[in-house]
Amino acid sequence: MFTPSEFRLLIPEEITLSELDYALVQTWPDGNLSEADQWQAYLNGLGLIAFEQWLGDRLPEKRPQRDLTHLSQVAYVTVGGFRVCLLAQSDYLDEQVLWPQASIEQPELAAHFYGIVEVDEEAETVILKGISRGDRLRNSPKRDGYYQLSLEHFDAELNHFLADCRYLSPAAISLPTNAFAHLQAQISETATKLGNWVDGLLEQGWQALDQLMVPEAQLAFATRNLSEDVQAGKLLDLGLSVGNQQVVLLVTLTPAEDDKFRIQARLLPFEAAYLPANLSISLKSKSGKALQTVTSRQQDSYIQLKPFKGVPGKVFQVEVSGDGCTVNETFEI
Repeated sequence: MFTPSEFRLLIPEEITLSELDYALVQTWPDGNLSEADQWQAYLNGLGLIAFEQWLGDRLPEKRPQRDLTHLSQVAYVTVGGFRVCLLAQSDYLDEQVLWPQASIEQPELAAHFYGIVEVDEEAETVILKGISRGDRLRNSPKRDGYYQLSLEHFDAELNHFLADCRYLSPAAISLPTNAFAHLQAQISETATKLGNWVDGLLEQGWQALDQLMVPEAQLAFATRNLSEDVQAGKLLDLGLSVGNQQVVLLVTLTPAEDDKFRIQARLLPFEAAYLPANLSISLKSKSGKALQTVTSRQQDSYIQLKPFKGVPGKVFQVEVSGDGCTVNETFEI
């Protein structure tokens, strides 16, 4: 004897299609697809329309938004901030589901939920077979670009999905992240914002030239146009490797044409006449690629990088190194 909840699972959600539904799907662009891809896009389109109708009856307060970009592979619909990815088949007799790996793993394609639908074109019906949370599929076996799934991976009790849409926040279901983009975001977050210098705002550790250096040094490195140029310096302690001597990283920011800025970085001795020998200053891209390097010689009173121009938002690094000690500073224009 089945319990009421078990009996509920034996009754699939079935949606009847109309002639208008078929006509609408046929108007969606196919993008010169192969015959197999056209058929898959057709099934996914019918499944998407049926799913939207089903959502409208049960979540009328949440207006779904469809995405047909990848219809030859899967269909997407967003409801209440949740992205749902659908895959349609004409039957699931072997209970196997081959799901495109990219739509589960790639951050720009991943969804909060994944649903399987069965399209019976002759009977003009679509059956909602089940829905699973995406974070519960990513550990499933995969092969040749597809996840090897079965019907058991998908919850046939669709009220669980509806409850999640009503009471959960989309943030409660983790999505894959782009590790490189996350790293770049971290770099940008910790970077010294040179644009703030124009407004007189200096991050901790950076000081105006007149606060950092003695008058003689100020005069030697004063900019020619004080009304436009902005300079700030930072004390770098390279430790015992260079005789426990501190040096100053001096950065000059100058507005240039086309909303660009001219940047120049110099390395100066602090409370000494000369820099230690074999001290290097390097300009690096945000990915860490060295673009230029200058190394101090005996009795160099300063060394400097060639000036370069950049647009607001550009990220770069300045590295100072000597005798095994390295200091990196990241900047965002």
